Amino acid sequence: MSKVLTTCFRFNMDNPEHAKAWDYLHNYDKDKIKSTNVAAITAVNDYFDRMGKLADDPYFETRQREERFVEQIVSEVGKAFIAEMPKFLASLMLSLNMGYPMRTAPIQAVPVGTENSRGYAGDGNPSDAEGFGNADNSENDDYSGIDFDFIGG
Repeated sequence: MSKVLTTCFRFNMDNPEHAKAWDYLHNYDKDKIKSTNVAAITAVNDYFDRMGKLADDPYFETRQREERFVEQIVSEVGKAFIAEMPKFLASLMLSLNMGYPMRTAPIQAVPVGTENSRGYAGDGNPSDAEGFGNADNSENDDYSGIDFDFIGG
């Protein structure tokens, strides 16, 4: 057999706190809360649980506020990061695309002991002499097979 106990609450409607509690118990959302018993039991349990936590840890409320604040910061930074990512990726892809093919001045070989007016080696191209061919490979670059539509922006 179940053991059911009954208690009675008295509300003084001249007291604003009592009137507020009365309104909560009689004007609650029936879809969210099953009954006034459930609301009263939940409120009493939450109140005394919180009192116990505050007695054990006087910084409990402060830590809760700080944790909520940190969660809000992390959430907003995450949203800003996600919003800016397409722009970042687009600029990254454009800079990578513009950087290739890389055009450099040909390397020149210098006979031992010769320098030009700046103190650098003079005429000659070791890549031609050593069979490396043309250092400019721009004719082999073909980006037509790459779909850059995913970049957005």
